[in-house]
Order: sequence, then structure tokens, then C-alpha cells
Amino acid sequence: MQLLLSDYVQHYGLMRKTSPDGKLEPVGARHSWNAPHWFSAALMLNAPRHADHHAHPARPFPALNIDTASPTLPRSLPAMASLALVPPLWRRVMDRRVRRWTQA
Repeated sequence: MQLLLSDYVQHYGLMRKTSPDGKLEPVGARHSWNAPHWFSAALMLNAPRHADHHAHPARPFPALNIDTASPTLPRSLPAMASLALVPPLWRRVMDRRVRRWTQA
């Protein structure tokens, strides 16, 4: 359940565009939320540096970098996963951030 919740939080609301031929754009830094907070990194071996993981899937988790072109969660990944368990609060915190990133 923790893995599914983490995946939900790290991809919430971020969509890839579809080209006229029906193909999705390549996964990029804008398609996942980072959680560069020290607590997330310490507990999860830098897995919250999610955008770099997608850009460089073979890179070991301890070597992942922060991509400044990707959206950032307002709190640590464990805190955001806990918040996601209360959908009205989750949407209140995240939906405006999603709109900001999808309109940019």
C-alpha cells in the first residue's frame, strides 16, 4: 500500500501531452513531483527525487539529483502520503499546485 500511495502522490495530476499522431510525449521533469526534503531523502534513499529517476532510470537512488524544472511537493513525501489519505485536505493543498504546473 505504501508503494501505491507514494506513486499516487508523486504523479498526482501531472499528465503527458498527446501528439496529433496519438503518441504521448516522453516522460520529463514536469511529469512527477519531487520531495527534496531531507526527511524524505533519508527515509527513502533519495527516491523522492523522482524526476531524475525518470530521466535517468539506471542511476542508483543515492546518486539521484534534484531537478529544478520539476514540481516540488510542499512537505516531505511521508507527510504528503499521510495527507493523501484525507482526500478533501489533499485536494485543497494539491489542486492549485497542479493547475499552476499544467498551465505553465
